[in-house]
Amino acid sequence: MSLIICPDCQHEVSDAAQACIYCGRPLAVPVQPSNLETRHRFFPVAPHKFIVLSVCTLNVYTLYWCYQNWRRIRERTGEQLSPFWRAFFAPLWVFSLFARIAGQASEHRVTVGWSPTLLGLGYLIMSGFGMLPDPWWLVNLACFLPFLPVVHTIQQLNEGEAATESRNEAYSGANVATVLVGGIIVLLAVVGTFMSEDEAEQEFEPLPESTGWTSSRPGAAAHAGYFIS
Repeated sequence: MSLIICPDCQHEVSDAAQACIYCGRPLAVPVQPSNLETRHRFFPVAPHKFIVLSVCTLNVYTLYWCYQNWRRIRERTGEQLSPFWRAFFAPLWVFSLFARIAGQASEHRVTVGWSPTLLGLGYLIMSGFGMLPDPWWLVNLACFLPFLPVVHTIQQLNEGEAATESRNEAYSGANVATVLVGGIIVLLAVVGTFMSEDEAEQEFEPLPESTGWTSSRPGAAAHAGYFIS
């Protein structure tokens, strides 16, 4: 709290007062910035944190990232949209999300060296590998790759804003627990996939051919003994 000068009586009064306590003149109350004004336009997260959390959650974090960005778009524009369903169907709605982020970056003179259509198509194709059998589903683990250029652009866009929100670079306790538990699950899933592939190859490995002149069939052995005798 600080003091200001009343324009009428020239007395010092508190800047939080709605009127001067000496002459009663109404004073302009400073507008307090709302929560939305102190936040960034798009969801901030450091690229390294985005990669780690995406891999350790089997790319569930990419859906959370989409949800947070759609939520901020709705709060900022007032559009009647569902952040949950647009994140749930992210392979379809990511084209629109990437295009909006690219448009905002261009308006603020942030260089965009990627195509929303190509990145969206890459994510759509890679996410489809999750429904394929071993070992093709492993391609789905790399679904975070099309998001990295967009995450980097958002980071550049947020640096030019006067928001007080953090850059979201540090790992919270929940993040660390997710990385530890999720990392173990992902590692076991990958190792199990390759082990099952090795077992399948061993199961269908052909038997070695016999190098001797004697046939393994009992009937053939009997005929051979008859001619020898």
